[in-house]
Amino acid sequence: MKRYIEKDFPIERLNILALREGNSKRPIYRMHKWWARRLGSVFRMLLLTVFADVETPENKLWRRFYHGDGLSDPIVLDPFMGGGTTLVEALRLNCRVIGVDINPVAWFITKKEIEPVDLANLDAAFARLEKAVGKRIRYYYRTTCSKGHPAEVMYIFWVKSLPCASCGKTIDLWPNNWVSRRPERWMVVCPACDFIFPVPPHSEKATCPDCAKAFKPASKTSGYGRFHCPHCHHVETHLDAVARLGGPIPARMYGLEYYCPVCDARGYKRADRADHDLFDEAQARFEALRETLLFPRQHIPSDGRSDPRPVNHGYTHFWHLFNSRQLLCLSFLLEGILAEPDRNLRELLLLAFSDALDSNNMFCKYEIDYHKISLLFGLHAYHPIERPTENNVWGTRYGRGTFKRCYEKVRRGKAYSVRVYERAFDDQGPHGVITGERIEGSLVKAFDELLAGQGKALLRCADSSSLAFVPDESVDAVITDPPYFANVMYSELADFFYVWLRLGLANDYAWFQPEHSRREEELVQNVKEGKGEYDFTSGLTSIWQECHRVLKDDGMLAFTFHHSEVSAWAAVGRSLLDAGFVVTAAPFVRSEGKSGFHSETGNIKYDVILVCRKRLEQQAFAARWSELLPGIIDAAQMWLRRTQAPKMALNTGDALTALMGQALVAYTTHWPGISTDAGFPLPIEGAFQVVAPLAETLLPRASAPPSNRPGQLTLFESAPPYQVAPSAD
Repeated sequence: MKRYIEKDFPIERLNILALREGNSKRPIYRMHKWWARRLGSVFRMLLLTVFADVETPENKLWRRFYHGDGLSDPIVLDPFMGGGTTLVEALRLNCRVIGVDINPVAWFITKKEIEPVDLANLDAAFARLEKAVGKRIRYYYRTTCSKGHPAEVMYIFWVKSLPCASCGKTIDLWPNNWVSRRPERWMVVCPACDFIFPVPPHSEKATCPDCAKAFKPASKTSGYGRFHCPHCHHVETHLDAVARLGGPIPARMYGLEYYCPVCDARGYKRADRADHDLFDEAQARFEALRETLLFPRQHIPSDGRSDPRPVNHGYTHFWHLFNSRQLLCLSFLLEGILAEPDRNLRELLLLAFSDALDSNNMFCKYEIDYHKISLLFGLHAYHPIERPTENNVWGTRYGRGTFKRCYEKVRRGKAYSVRVYERAFDDQGPHGVITGERIEGSLVKAFDELLAGQGKALLRCADSSSLAFVPDESVDAVITDPPYFANVMYSELADFFYVWLRLGLANDYAWFQPEHSRREEELVQNVKEGKGEYDFTSGLTSIWQECHRVLKDDGMLAFTFHHSEVSAWAAVGRSLLDAGFVVTAAPFVRSEGKSGFHSETGNIKYDVILVCRKRLEQQAFAARWSELLPGIIDAAQMWLRRTQAPKMALNTGDALTALMGQALVAYTTHWPGISTDAGFPLPIEGAFQVVAPLAETLLPRASAPPSNRPGQLTLFESAPPYQVAPSAD
């Protein structure tokens, strides 16, 4: 039976929803960081259209989208479950789910997203934790406001500082001297005495009222990996300084932002003697308790590392990414969490703790235009900075990324699970529509239990190239988002969380017992690890072959994909062909949205959904590639036109994505009967090299009058039959 997604995909409304969700994700997906997490709205519609009959009216799809009458209890598999989007959206629609991921952090995040919890019990557990350790941690984040009142620290400002290699005088690595740029008042720090004071907005010059130092707030001593001495003008790179010092460039405290409950106001100040003394006290306490504190001692792996940071900046162990006060308070907090006797509640608190690590380390900076701390993984990398910002570990009334705020995120995610809503943007304006669904996946340990209805979810932390625990032809659909070759090095990033989570989970789960999260079987393209494109493609093929085995004959594999390299598209095509799949459709849809640092102009913002069927019969239609090109171009233009209709921005990378998706439909449909004009067999790499340059011509033409072609390439349907001999496999 042909499915709706093989005819069309309702992107005009969906892209608008996806764009807005990209800027403000659903509460359940904010519970913990995971990289390149796809959008719930897109995967919800993907599931609905995969299981909808081709004749289903679009308005009926949208009624299901907003009111969720559910599906007929199908089994959905995600072999790359990552942050759990497929499983969460499938559970909402009454599916039974199987999720597999090789990374323990991904497994843990998904487990806690879908396991039910009583919110009253969760609140009680948080209250017990606050009573046990909250006051103990807040003690180390005290200060006084500008009027002398007791105040609570929000953020502590540090600047890296070291002696000049030439003259020996101290150099502070200032990238600029701005502290805050609120519309009504800008704040600067004096580079001579650390005094923080206001200046008129857009000031190009400032004079310190405390020491009379005149300076330009936009001037800097450091940038682009090098710094200069303001005294003798000697220039040195950060990496050379690290080599000279034999470790990371140290930082000194210069200021802070506080909240004063008496004044009911936030304010900035230079760090005074009491602030320095309090840090010294915390540091001494850390040294006295070091051997008994709960913090990770592992080294940061350097062998096979794709990105030399942070190791090449002197940070050789994970605890080096934190200062002494952070390590002390995080250890107190972790100890308190692990004292919670209920496993489910303990793990949810542990999830909040892990998420808080992203904003409680010395790789965070203060966003001067937004007046809040940035996260370490705002970028998909460890990025050492000149002016680290220390957060308040427990939290106060204001502030981002504190444990208290991260707990609130977890609680909102679980509250959303029992009162699920969808955003709507229509004549009534933006509003939420309660769907009546729940996100609850009681876990089972074996497939037979899932089949018998003893639970809704089967999760495995394992390599998906072996799904032996799933019987042949037992899965209705495989819905996933595979890793994109070398785009994200998941284990390198996830290790940051893993080494802390391991302290609380190793006794309960075997996959948290190794020192690091990296596994030899991890599917990634990383030449420094000895894994090239061939290794990635062969690994992907093995996983698709397992998906082919467990998928019912009338089932469907659908996954999102984009890439800027033609070789990656060809590799994906080869892997699908070798696994016995044909691509029957390639809808074009909004990807992660514009949130995050990886969304600036020029980056690919759209995916194709590669919809695949088992190649049940060894037959195809022979065709010359040149004869197929007009249909490929026409179909790609159709998707681009429909995307541009609601004025969604597109770039050449997006056009390439739309084009290569349609090329995959064409090539796999006619494989192995694709030939050149001279009649010679045309390999997929050669075919795609012909197609790729056309992407630059598509955007202007996408505004042409709409074609009457549907989403599928009708040219293929009318091609003459071509019998293919059975493959050697």
